[in-house]
Amino acid sequence: MAHPMSGWAKVNARPLPQMANAQRLLWCGIGGSLLPTDALVGALGTVSSQGRFVPLASPEPIELSLEPSDQLVFASKSGRTLELWTWIGRLRAMEGWKRLRQAPIVITQDDQNPLATWARMEGWVILPIPENVGGRYSAFTSIGTLPLVWMGLDASAFLDGAATVSAEVQERRGIWGDRVWEMVESWHQNWLRGSDQWVLLPYANRLEKVGAWWVQLVAESLGKQGAAGVRRGIIPIRAIGPQDQHAQLQRWLDGPRNVGVALVTAGNGGVAESAQTPSHCPFPGLDQWSGSSILRAQAEGTREALEAAGVPVLHWGLDSLDEAQMGAFLMAWQLIVSLVGLRLEVDPFDQPAVEAGKHRTLKKLGLAP
Repeated sequence: MAHPMSGWAKVNARPLPQMANAQRLLWCGIGGSLLPTDALVGALGTVSSQGRFVPLASPEPIELSLEPSDQLVFASKSGRTLELWTWIGRLRAMEGWKRLRQAPIVITQDDQNPLATWARMEGWVILPIPENVGGRYSAFTSIGTLPLVWMGLDASAFLDGAATVSAEVQERRGIWGDRVWEMVESWHQNWLRGSDQWVLLPYANRLEKVGAWWVQLVAESLGKQGAAGVRRGIIPIRAIGPQDQHAQLQRWLDGPRNVGVALVTAGNGGVAESAQTPSHCPFPGLDQWSGSSILRAQAEGTREALEAAGVPVLHWGLDSLDEAQMGAFLMAWQLIVSLVGLRLEVDPFDQPAVEAGKHRTLKKLGLAP
């Protein structure tokens, strides 16, 4: 892929600061500067680390105080994000700001933007986002690797998993190469037939926040005006099994034939299970089945029902949820979306309509001409 904004497809490791003494990670950012982070903490973090991760995105006020052991991260590629600067102002006004034992870490494009300029003035660490990597494709920059370091996980394995997928797709080989190209062909061919909506349906609660990352990636990359102003795109639908098996499956099966489903299952990570089902249970013998087996049966039943109804469905099975698999999974989707964009003859790396909306917001606040 030779597009000038496809630098993410070639994964490069960068040195990261140590955060061994940080109890909480307060992450100020929005969109592509937060969603990959949130997805990785949700997918790979322990209950403890998930509880100590504090995303600060929306400008709405929340109850918050700073502790000396907090690690602050200010993330924005452009360094000009309204929501980020809103939170910077609030945090600096808190009593705990001057008691922080660790200086904030800044993730931005290392140029003369306001955030980078301020960080250099304060002597803070700047983790650069490369110029040839767009915000929503930032999972393999410090946006993705820094939270892994904070959780004590293997950032190198995450990047290696991504690099493996990138190589397999380029060489059209291997499990991930097959998966990516099959999804690209299915999305493109079904779009030509009128299926312009796709569901990401993981049967793993740990992947729920991946859905938010995926929605931005698809919607902002593929919803564009093509040649002669023709509007094109694929509508992403965020779901989680088995919850949305009950909430949305009816529409997918009996509604308009314009939807496909990307179904994902994953290993349970070896979590032990036991059950004592009461005699009044309407399902005799239920306790002989583990929760993982029930979940797998639900996923298989959903897939079979969709296929029987003629709904396009593709199923990926992940052996486990670990750093390498998550790197592979996120890279696979970045490649799918960018390649489908090229098939649809739109630029999958720009977002002109979003910039127009940002400018109107600033005008309403009197912050732009």
